[in-house]
Amino acid sequence: MDSARIDGSSEATLRVRYRDYGIWWNVLLIVVILGSRFFGAASFASSFSSVVWVAGTLLFLVSGLVMALRTRRGLTLDADGITWHQVELFIPWSQVTEVDVDTNVKGSGKPNLIVRTAEPAEALEGRRGLARFVIRASTDQYGGPIAVKAHLLAVPADAVTAAADRLRQSAGDVRDTRRERAAGAADFWDTAGLAGLVASLAAIVIPALF
Repeated sequence: MDSARIDGSSEATLRVRYRDYGIWWNVLLIVVILGSRFFGAASFASSFSSVVWVAGTLLFLVSGLVMALRTRRGLTLDADGITWHQVELFIPWSQVTEVDVDTNVKGSGKPNLIVRTAEPAEALEGRRGLARFVIRASTDQYGGPIAVKAHLLAVPADAVTAAADRLRQSAGDVRDTRRERAAGAADFWDTAGLAGLVASLAAIVIPALF
């Protein structure tokens, strides 16, 4: 599959892969850190805390891998709007005020592609868990609900901004149940992963206190 392509003629769609492999390593690193408490423990198989740890860690691992796969999908731009697949956030073009590359954003050493909106808080409506945190952090730090590192996009950021400018000409406020289901599924897995992480940490910390 191409890293970026335009499909169709009347309703062009640009799909841009995002080459952020760090999230894969972060998930595996956390799993290894969590597991170091139990590796080699003689009572691993029969300990209740070990069972809780296994369940929680597996849940976190699956959730993390699902997010990594979503992150790899990057961005999708079509006639209706732009979708950030890491958190399955869809923003119709009617709400987008600008798509630009900011080389002077605080807390970042590399340029970021930023999608700015008139009302950034609207991107948080109906979202929960980790997705809500990520969207809010992006807005606070970069000034837009969608912000990705430009050098990790599979195509030049200028090509993405040019496509956004073209597609915004047919802006519309679109409600798509498929996108809503995708966002709901993302929220579910992110919340499940957070619950798994909390359970794993509890299985490690609580027994150590007693």
